[in-house]
Amino acid sequence: MFKRFLSDRSGNFAIAMSVLSIPILLSVGFGVDYSRLLAAHTRLQGIADTTALALAASGEKDEAKLEQMAEDFISGNMDAPQFKEITIASLDTGDNAIDIDLSSQIDTYFMGLANYRTLDVDASALAERAVTGSVEVALVLDNTYSMAETDSKGVTKLAALKTAANSLITTLMSNPDADVKIGLVPYADYVNVGTGYRNKSWLSVPADYTVPAVAKSGCTPKTETVLGACTAYGPEYDCSTYVDGVRKAKTCKDCTARKPSTEKQGETCTTNAKAEQKYKWYGCVGSRKTGTNRLDDTAPNVTYPGYVDTSQKCLNPIVTLSDDGKALKTAINGMVYNLGSYEPYTYIPAGLIWGVNVLSPTEPLNEAKAYDVENKEPRKALLLMTDGENTRRFQASDGKHVAFDSNATKAATQLKTVNDETLTICAYAKSKKIEVYSVAFMVDDAAAKTMLQSCATDSDHYFDASDPDKLVAAFTGIAQSLSQVRLAR
Repeated sequence: MFKRFLSDRSGNFAIAMSVLSIPILLSVGFGVDYSRLLAAHTRLQGIADTTALALAASGEKDEAKLEQMAEDFISGNMDAPQFKEITIASLDTGDNAIDIDLSSQIDTYFMGLANYRTLDVDASALAERAVTGSVEVALVLDNTYSMAETDSKGVTKLAALKTAANSLITTLMSNPDADVKIGLVPYADYVNVGTGYRNKSWLSVPADYTVPAVAKSGCTPKTETVLGACTAYGPEYDCSTYVDGVRKAKTCKDCTARKPSTEKQGETCTTNAKAEQKYKWYGCVGSRKTGTNRLDDTAPNVTYPGYVDTSQKCLNPIVTLSDDGKALKTAINGMVYNLGSYEPYTYIPAGLIWGVNVLSPTEPLNEAKAYDVENKEPRKALLLMTDGENTRRFQASDGKHVAFDSNATKAATQLKTVNDETLTICAYAKSKKIEVYSVAFMVDDAAAKTMLQSCATDSDHYFDASDPDKLVAAFTGIAQSLSQVRLAR
């Protein structure tokens, strides 16, 4: 058969081959164009990916600026001559995500024979900024009475803080695949550790007790002089008081004329009547009294003193490391700056050391993972926020935090000591490779700002927030610095 085929001169084979060559060549040509289409899609996908990552990493929020950045980035990376033009089909921006769709066309080599002159190429990418891996964060937040101050819109500092802290938690916990745990340390002049720790070895709290009511005794009659009612007053004058630097406006006026005084019968008693008084522990703790153990967590056998009182003299309890975002936000929204007449002052070292305790794997709190010398697994961070300087000092006799001396010179020396102790705790935290962020919220005192700058890991970890919007921006910046940009699609 083969011999007959070679000797055949009828031309049937040539005719058959000429007919079959057209679809064969078209198939090969279409294959070439399809291969070019796949390569173009791969290239366009790479451009979409890198553009989305670049925009997400920029931290820019303005949509117009982001679109211009995208166009500039695409133009600067147009090293693919196969494309006719790359256009941005859509660009969706969010607080922590960039979603971009690109479209283009390529010319065909062979498919034009079938009237397909160009082929469409599309690619999309979603880049997110989110926390990855294992992260532990302690939020050390000022809840002192000065947080009652309001801005021009009537918003208190504490309300602004709640908005900023809630936003930070939302951002840090946006990636369900990450191992993120956050602790909360509301602080003022004292820290509340919560009453559930009462019997722990690291805590020394006296037993609750009751002082029984006392009846009057040993009374003898006496005549008392009662001043007459005031009938004329002098001019009003400012007699405002200050609590933790916050002015409590008040005006006074002196009595210049009275009705005649009168006399009434009373009594003098050797023992005056007193109601029953119940002393209990509300979770309030002071500083460890031995040496400098209050400035680090290296001696868990040294106890913290707890105080019993007739009413609660510390604010909201701390929240240890938790991955429950809803519970954390509930705790933040429940923060207060006073309890009745209790209007607390500022002792930053108390909040700081408990922030360290939250992140420490050893007692008094031991929920945290072991320190990593490179601070990667886990990555530990402490955020210290305050709206002013220290207004209380450490008292070694009982571990309490008391007022400065009335003598201005002595008070200045005591303030410097407290500031130095604040920096000592910051330095200890940094020695454990904890990233320390500090936020000065509407702080006017230069020395306080300098202290907070020195407390932070570096200048990029310090934020000076002069108003509520800048406070939110500061917390957003901290959340972003703890996050990483990744491709989600």
